[in-house]
Amino acid sequence: MFDVDGTLTQHSSVWWRLHELFGTTKEGRVYFDQYFAGEISYQQWADYDVALWKGQAVSRVLKVVQDTRLVEGAKETIQTLQDHDIHTAILSGGLDIMAEDIARRVGIEFVLTNRLVHKNGYLTGTVENVIGWAEKASHIQKVLDHFGVEREQTAFVGDGRNDMSVFAVVGFSIAFNPADQEVANAATVAVKESDLRAILPHIISGYQR
Repeated sequence: MFDVDGTLTQHSSVWWRLHELFGTTKEGRVYFDQYFAGEISYQQWADYDVALWKGQAVSRVLKVVQDTRLVEGAKETIQTLQDHDIHTAILSGGLDIMAEDIARRVGIEFVLTNRLVHKNGYLTGTVENVIGWAEKASHIQKVLDHFGVEREQTAFVGDGRNDMSVFAVVGFSIAFNPADQEVANAATVAVKESDLRAILPHIISGYQR
């Protein structure tokens, strides 16, 4: 299982990229601070953010998605895992419009993330929130059920503090270019390289680049 932003892509959070696109970074920072101060719930944070974008054209969002650069070796990594009969999934607190495009581009089989709602080509200002910040661990069972596997048979690759909860419950975890030392320490191993293929020797026995 993979995180998206900063793990499969070279870019920061899709939420912040949309704030930048629509000129709402000031308001977004206020909601960010309120959430981490415990003043609002994650659902409220997501609702407030997306409400700022009501009426914006989906085509503008798609341009951001299309401009998103994959990390080096992303496609090759997924292909190699599948060549070794290892299933692949995205478990992300991002947005479906980005995660599903990345999955298609690299060949990932299953995506679990939040849905940015749009109608007739425009954002409705609503989001179907599935995975909150640092809540990935509570949703992992949906991925396991999809593939019919146990937690001990799974690995998760991520880079941020919001990945640490799932690091603690999977069979193996990799901090790929971790955001800080605390994230690195929370994972089974830390891989500090720009090429995603560097994770493969830790997952596939005997694999050599």
